[in-house]
Amino acid sequence: MNKIKLSLILLSVAAVFASCEDREPLSWNTEIFLPLVDDNITWSSSIPDSLLEFGEGGEPARMLYKIPFGEFSADYLPTLPDTLIEENMSMEGNLPSDVPVPLGDLFVNETDEIVFSSFGEGSEAYLKELTLSAGNMKLSVESSVEGILDMAYYLNSVTVDGVMSGIELAVPAAQDGVNGFATETIDLAGAIFNLSGENGLSENVMTSTFTTTGSALNTEVFYLTTTDSMLVEIELIDLTIETAKGYFGQVEIPFDSEGTLIDTITIPNPVLDLEGASAKLTIDNYIGADLRLKFDEVSMDDQLLEHPSLFGVHDVARAYWNDETLINHTSLELDLGETGSNIFDLIETFPSDLAMFGSVQLNPFGDVSLGHDYINNAYPPKLELELEIPLKLGLDGVVLEEVYIIDPMDFPKFDGRLLVDLTSTFPVEVIADIDYVVNDEDGTIVSISGNIDAGSAYPEVSQHGLLVIPLNEETVSPGGSVYVSLTASTEGAVTFTGYENVRVQIRIEGTQLIEVD
Repeated sequence: MNKIKLSLILLSVAAVFASCEDREPLSWNTEIFLPLVDDNITWSSSIPDSLLEFGEGGEPARMLYKIPFGEFSADYLPTLPDTLIEENMSMEGNLPSDVPVPLGDLFVNETDEIVFSSFGEGSEAYLKELTLSAGNMKLSVESSVEGILDMAYYLNSVTVDGVMSGIELAVPAAQDGVNGFATETIDLAGAIFNLSGENGLSENVMTSTFTTTGSALNTEVFYLTTTDSMLVEIELIDLTIETAKGYFGQVEIPFDSEGTLIDTITIPNPVLDLEGASAKLTIDNYIGADLRLKFDEVSMDDQLLEHPSLFGVHDVARAYWNDETLINHTSLELDLGETGSNIFDLIETFPSDLAMFGSVQLNPFGDVSLGHDYINNAYPPKLELELEIPLKLGLDGVVLEEVYIIDPMDFPKFDGRLLVDLTSTFPVEVIADIDYVVNDEDGTIVSISGNIDAGSAYPEVSQHGLLVIPLNEETVSPGGSVYVSLTASTEGAVTFTGYENVRVQIRIEGTQLIEVD
């Protein structure tokens, strides 16, 4: 009986193994629905957001350009020439005989005035106070005295952080016929120069003090002989004025300003409707001195601007400063679009460059402030062109382009499609061209095109287009790039509010075959 049971079990096991060998592999289809991209293409693809002001209630958007044409050259500032003060202190004829110099005794103590006679050729400027943003003072001494000298040179009317500016140095003793020599340089950045003299009523004058003492470093008393001499040189080098008070003269400075005008907009073959456009030139004066501007030539892409009043003389009043604090600046606006100007004819060509040539004169009416002009180099006069152009234009060509990356996917035996769903509110018919470039060895390209009817941003009316690209395992597995190009063509100018957009949705749909052995 047991043998029969064992035989039955063996037969059952054999049957199981036999059934496994004969079974077909399991397989089934799986539906794939995979969103890849949901993007919104707007005017920012062609016009920087900073330039576009949206239109409300169906009004056209406005392109706003504020184009600084540089600050006027700092040549309007008075300049301090490099100054060399040289003095040869010879004892010959000044000493009846050799005299001992006790250690620590002061034997030279001189106070002098330094007069700045010019602050720019023909400027007739005079200054009462100034501060420096840069500059150096250098003291060099060569001495034949056979003793160590402590020397000091101070600019009495110059301070840095409230401390008088000066140089102290020890000049070595002359030895064996070789003169002692020492030099030192200090930084004058931030220095405040009081140029009103000791009486406080002068201008262009500062005082200095030079002292010489027998140094305590000497081990014994030395002698000052009748043949000794000391050559002292003080150099004021590369002095750059940051602020100044006084009278800056009647200085006339040429200016040559060039700038980029409209290079940020990528609209194909644009035709502008400039009704409602405006153009103005603004001069902002931050100097405590009157300005007079004269424009000799203005051009756009080498085409000359014609204007009935721009090329005359324009006076700009001085800015108001109080205790080195700017209370308010002054401005002058010049309407470049007034009757008789051709500026809008020039703008219609979408010029890329603007050039201005002319001159600016300081204090055209003379010293009317009685020495109370004020300049801070951190606040130069500025020149700015402002254009306001309605986004009402015709176009013809590619208006928007985007690229979307599709990552590699593991979809065995995939059979499906790539769907590009486009929704547009642009008020013109849009032609969509889609290229799917596969990341395979051949760079396979699958292309399709379609039209989207004209929509509207106000009132909002969306138009829809669906473009379908067939896919299989070979084209979906490597991944690739989807290039979306939108082309539009108008008949004449069309009003755009700035709210127009094209929504791009990309997804993959299909099936994959899954097999299990």
